[in-house]
Amino acid sequence: MKKSLSILLILAFMVSVLAACGGGSDGGEEAGSKVEITVLVGKQEIAQQFEEMVKEYNESQDGANVTVVSTAGQNGYERITTLYAAGNAPTIMHFLSEFGEMQSKLADLSDQEWVQNANEGTLDYVTVDGKVYGMPMSVEAFGLLYNKSVLDQAVGGSFDPATIKTRDDLKALFDKIEATGAKAVEISPVDWSLGAHLTSVYMANESDTHEGRLQYIEDLKSGAADLNADEAFNGWLDTFDLLKEYNISKDAPLAALYDDGPMLLADGEVGTWFMGNWAYTQIKEIDPDGEYGFLPLPISNDASDPGNSSISVGVPEYWAIDKEQSTPEQQQAAKDFLNWMVSSEKGQDYYVNKFNFVPAYGNFAVKPQDPVSTSMMGYMEAGNTLAWMNNYYPPEAFPSMAASLQKYLSNNIDRAGLVKEFGDYWKSLG
Repeated sequence: MKKSLSILLILAFMVSVLAACGGGSDGGEEAGSKVEITVLVGKQEIAQQFEEMVKEYNESQDGANVTVVSTAGQNGYERITTLYAAGNAPTIMHFLSEFGEMQSKLADLSDQEWVQNANEGTLDYVTVDGKVYGMPMSVEAFGLLYNKSVLDQAVGGSFDPATIKTRDDLKALFDKIEATGAKAVEISPVDWSLGAHLTSVYMANESDTHEGRLQYIEDLKSGAADLNADEAFNGWLDTFDLLKEYNISKDAPLAALYDDGPMLLADGEVGTWFMGNWAYTQIKEIDPDGEYGFLPLPISNDASDPGNSSISVGVPEYWAIDKEQSTPEQQQAAKDFLNWMVSSEKGQDYYVNKFNFVPAYGNFAVKPQDPVSTSMMGYMEAGNTLAWMNNYYPPEAFPSMAASLQKYLSNNIDRAGLVKEFGDYWKSLG
């Protein structure tokens, strides 16, 4: 009898040990009464704040526990593919250009509450056959950043960005800036700024519709688009000529560094800089009390052209949920967590005040207060935004176009040469 009791106790112990081991080896779907989920965060600039938010979320939950997974020295997509190959895919992840490769692994999020609150156009990139597969992480913008104190001095009063509606308006402003002794504009000759962001301005002006803009890219590939006769392209190139003429670094345009931009703008040495809202982090370190904002980049002299009053606003990355290796319970817990981030008071506070994100949703009670975000949100609320067409470029497109624009910026090719190089690149994809 004693022997039988001992065997039963040993078996009971083994069962309990095996149960505990099983919970950890498969990602711990059920640990006690909680569903265990993971979230891969590849943005190191918010890693600490995200951990703090997750800690607060976990303490408020009875049914789920979130664990943050790092990129372990890999880039985000490399880490995702490594974890998938190991059968340990993160429940939640984020990415952008890899969406096409990932879409078959992702859960349909079309019925989520935040879909109704997402800003117009922010779901286009992750919508396939009417189903939404990604949640916008935030929105970012690029255009002509300006230092208001420099422009106030130039116009002899309080500068109003709405007064710049044409290329000639911009040229007149540049002349007034230079009359004060400051230079008009800084151009950072980095690949992503020239090849992705600057070219996106003209691509976004090619059509009023998302489908029309995508068709334009296909027409470039097939050779159906004639750049010599392309009104938006040539207007945009005329504006780039204006930027070249007034560029503070025009004597050595390729020697300019990205880090020059925040210093030149914040110190008032230039009035404008073609860049995005992310640069404000560096600008405010130099000039924390300064006022800054966005100007559009007009590509014609028709003040009624919508693009002349708009800045480029887009989603830099999307949150997504794995459906291939995650259980239905884990997928639901992941949906609950994402909804909490963008709908609860605590989640919104972290999003705006700790992550410094500009939300892509209309339901946020917490609003960014810095001047660049405020300027950007003014364009968004007025509907004066251009699509980020660079999201739809093939991976090698922006380095290729940047190389041509760098030659043009430094006068190593002329306009005809630039047109030929752009045309040859796109037709090579057809």
